[in-house]
Amino acid sequence: MKTAMANKEEEKLAVIKMARAAIKNEEIEKRKDLEDGEVIEVLSREIKERRAEIEEYKKAGDKEMIEKLNREIEILTAYLP
Repeated sequence: MKTAMANKEEEKLAVIKMARAAIKNEEIEKRKDLEDGEVIEVLSREIKERRAEIEEYKKAGDKEMIEKLNREIEILTAYLP
């Protein structure tokens, strides 16, 4: 996150913040800190949601949004093993 801030990578920073929020929401829901495997599950779920959104935007013909979602998937995938 610090690297993205220092390099002024706004899109990457936004995706990282979203992922951190999703992880924090899961921790609140489960009332405990997440293990590494659980964090991976949350990130995988976020990627899966974006892939589903891509299909919807393909039907609508919104190429710009499809490209944005693909970039988000690339950023999230970098944090998976």
